[in-house]
Amino acid sequence: MLDESNSPVSASDVVDKADRFEWSGGKLEPGIALALSGGGYRAMLFHAGALMRFNEFGLLSKTARISSVSGGSITAGVLAHRWSSLGAPDANGVYANFKQLVVDPLFAFSKQNIDLIDAIWGRLPFRSPANEVARSYDKFLFGCATLQSLPDTPRFVFCASNLQTGVLWRFSKLYAGDYLVGRIDDPAFRLAEAVAASSAFPPVLSPLELTPGVEAFQDWPRKPGESPLPDMSAYRRRVLLADGGAYDNHGLEPIVKRYMTLFVSDGGAPFVRMEDINTGEISQLRRVFDLTDNQVRALRRRDLIARFVDGRNKLMSGALKIDGMDATARFGTYWGIDGGVTAGPRPTRCRMTWRRPNISPDCQLGLPISATTRPVSSLTGATRSATETFARITSARCRSPAPRRPGLSPRRRSAEKRRQCSFVRL
Repeated sequence: MLDESNSPVSASDVVDKADRFEWSGGKLEPGIALALSGGGYRAMLFHAGALMRFNEFGLLSKTARISSVSGGSITAGVLAHRWSSLGAPDANGVYANFKQLVVDPLFAFSKQNIDLIDAIWGRLPFRSPANEVARSYDKFLFGCATLQSLPDTPRFVFCASNLQTGVLWRFSKLYAGDYLVGRIDDPAFRLAEAVAASSAFPPVLSPLELTPGVEAFQDWPRKPGESPLPDMSAYRRRVLLADGGAYDNHGLEPIVKRYMTLFVSDGGAPFVRMEDINTGEISQLRRVFDLTDNQVRALRRRDLIARFVDGRNKLMSGALKIDGMDATARFGTYWGIDGGVTAGPRPTRCRMTWRRPNISPDCQLGLPISATTRPVSSLTGATRSATETFARITSARCRSPAPRRPGLSPRRRSAEKRRQCSFVRL
């Protein structure tokens, strides 16, 4: 954190600046923006289904910005890498080859178990798990593409968390940086590095270290009367990044102050209510972490929905036009996975055993599909497509029993089966 003893600004000044800060070209616009949340392989596949439906509506071709976090950044990275290959949309704004170019590679990648392998391999001397993950992304998805190979429109923003400054770090074609450290114009980072930083889940896969050098950074333009920031040279020599979900798991920050129409796809794990809680020390720490994470995400969702309600009310009262702009009101849709079972059928558990796997198309993350989706407005098709896609993949992936190799004990076969289906539990 910043050393306030040698700094002309206080912690309250920094908080206030974060709220008022305007990124490059940060004026509010009447455009469409999309946010893809974090949530590991589950979120990656969830967003794949959501994007298929989003494309069918003809909205993807009209999107000005796509912000992503963690697992959502894998999906966004593939979309960004393949964008030029999509060609021109048809008369309805639909990309006819979207599934073949974007969704199918994501399905194929979901069969790779890179996290465990790269986490172990990255513990060797002169290696790091995050860099190993970046190499795997290059191998299976991006082929050493850089941020400069991304399209100008839509603008893709990959979000990570700066462990040193404690704020959001952005990767995009135009710049990379955060509002405290400064910006690197026209960054030459590999796309795989941006996605690896965004999905560097701590402490197993983080941090991803950047050493761009002090001279690579530029200061943000200063407004008249603004308090100067302290010398940030030490923060520019070595940048340590972790999963963007640590700061904003929905990926809302790059879009909520910039565009009037927001579409938010939330593939994050739902918070599970349990009657019996393990009171062991480690279990309590994990539960407290889940509680904290759930509350932070809930606060961002409440703010988003409050903006939608404000936009609807102002639109109906005539105080705001559909193509108008307002400081707080927004239009759009949020969809996600609902873990709060307050009504409906009793949850169905997904059992994963090597003898008789019970993963079926009606079972997603331990809940029936009918109880897991909660569309907030008319875009119900996106949620339906996403959940059907996820259930189909998990079903196809986990139906076959573990291989029966000679000399393999039942315990080892069970462990092998859990490894094959590990992404279902993310």
